[in-house]
Amino acid sequence: MKDSPACRQAGPLLRSLGMTAMGTMSNIITIAKNTFKETIRDRILYGILAFALLFLMSTVLFGSISLGEDVKVVKDFGLAGIYIFSIIITIFLGTSLIYKEIEKRTLYIIFSKPVSVTQFIIGKFLGLMASIKLTVILMTIAYLLIVYFKGGGIDWLSLWSIILLLFELAIFVALTILFSTFTAPLAGTIYSIIILYIGHSLGLVHQYGIKAGGISKYLSDFIYYLLPNLEKFNLRNSVVHGIAPRPLEIVYPVVYAIFYTAILLYLAIVSLKKQDL
Repeated sequence: MKDSPACRQAGPLLRSLGMTAMGTMSNIITIAKNTFKETIRDRILYGILAFALLFLMSTVLFGSISLGEDVKVVKDFGLAGIYIFSIIITIFLGTSLIYKEIEKRTLYIIFSKPVSVTQFIIGKFLGLMASIKLTVILMTIAYLLIVYFKGGGIDWLSLWSIILLLFELAIFVALTILFSTFTAPLAGTIYSIIILYIGHSLGLVHQYGIKAGGISKYLSDFIYYLLPNLEKFNLRNSVVHGIAPRPLEIVYPVVYAIFYTAILLYLAIVSLKKQDL
């Protein structure tokens, strides 16, 4: 049976689309690899990570001065330490990621090649996420070993908290990348800290607005639905007390993070396209 004219015309088109898709993925992977290597070589990153590991080891001391709550205190301080230092690393690396490319004019070299802004932003995001995941994994291993040798066994429940932390960090990576497309690292750091604080206080702000009524209610509704609700990812208190999360407490934050991250990355792409490159 001979091929129809439509099939003969579709063949080259499909091959062309396939080559385009492969080229796009190749560009994204290359940018992600370079970003990962660039961030992982940063000496300040190693300083922060070393301080984080030192803090995790010091939780043993905190536990020893508690009144029979050694393991609980170690878990409490340990998970809090992982969270705090992960956020510090994310803000430190993310707020300067694109800005230094703009300042050094290296974006001219990158975009002189067949690389789109979308590929560049997604590659930067994936590369930075890879380096942050590596640091979180290292801190998690240290935490689990400390809890184990302290007599708490393997703290499997805490892994749920770490998983949601990674999704929260994905939002923050996208947010800091967005800031780095139009503002200096110092300003981006300040904005990120403000959003971090508000993001964990949205529930209280929303309740206050509902009680106050009037324009306060509408303003609190606007803030509540506009800014990222980071408290959705906080399972630390539950897992420390041995309470397993319900499926919805895992699925909903994951879906929320995926959509919110996608929106922030889209805004970062739009913002970078508006730059005079």
